[in-house]
Amino acid sequence: MDAHDDDPRRLLGSLLRQARMAAGLTQDAVGHVIGVERSGVTRMEAGDRSLTLAALGAWLDRCGVSGLAESGVRAMWRVARRHGDGDEPVKIWFVGWVDAEGKAHTLRYWSPLLMPGIVQTPEYAYELFRATGRTHERATEEVAARMQRQAILDREDPPTIVIGLWEPVLYHQVGSADVMRQQLAKLVEVSERPGVLVHVVPSTVGANAGLGGPVSIASVTGKPDVLLTSSMLEDVVTADGAQVRAASSTFEVVRGVSANIMDTSRIISEAIQAWERR
Repeated sequence: MDAHDDDPRRLLGSLLRQARMAAGLTQDAVGHVIGVERSGVTRMEAGDRSLTLAALGAWLDRCGVSGLAESGVRAMWRVARRHGDGDEPVKIWFVGWVDAEGKAHTLRYWSPLLMPGIVQTPEYAYELFRATGRTHERATEEVAARMQRQAILDREDPPTIVIGLWEPVLYHQVGSADVMRQQLAKLVEVSERPGVLVHVVPSTVGANAGLGGPVSIASVTGKPDVLLTSSMLEDVVTADGAQVRAASSTFEVVRGVSANIMDTSRIISEAIQAWERR
């Protein structure tokens, strides 16, 4: 394998080049749109020169790239930006997960600490990104990407979604009380959509099999299930059968001790009332 095959800057450049060629555009045409000379476009497509978020948007718009394809390229741009000028390759797990999530017919999310990204409000997501040290600009970009991922909820054929939450998630304050009220209202709204099931594991259950960390599982027709696991140090995407089966088993065990739909609705309503009193 070439030493640069896993360099996100070169992978981004390849995606940009493919988009331009698919649109039948010359490098001069794209350069005119983003305000650089042809040589600059050449370097961008080679991964030797970075481009701003605005230039990326103009490039994709001119090439007619939208939807999930656009989300994937933007995700790669963020990974390439993190890579910077360092020599260590950056894991591009996020791009692989976005692709699986966008194509899935069934999605399962278990979250014992925070609201899953698929149901986060922009305000809640922004506070999370800021808490992890992102600048305002970077956090805003990350929020926009997260909201784009939520577009799968509005597809003509949306996936079946099962969300499991530990009850303390409803009370972990992220931002202001108003942010939390809006977030729980969004959770209720999503839970009322066809094909979406939300289950809360009551605090009274105590220790449960899911406290090891959040997991997300995407099931795509004709392909192995994809697993995303998260931790403080890194996030990992895998289609390894043994790991996916273990995560699926844990998910079902946790779901088994969760409250039913009616009791879950009551638990969430009580949390909303608690935030309204603050």
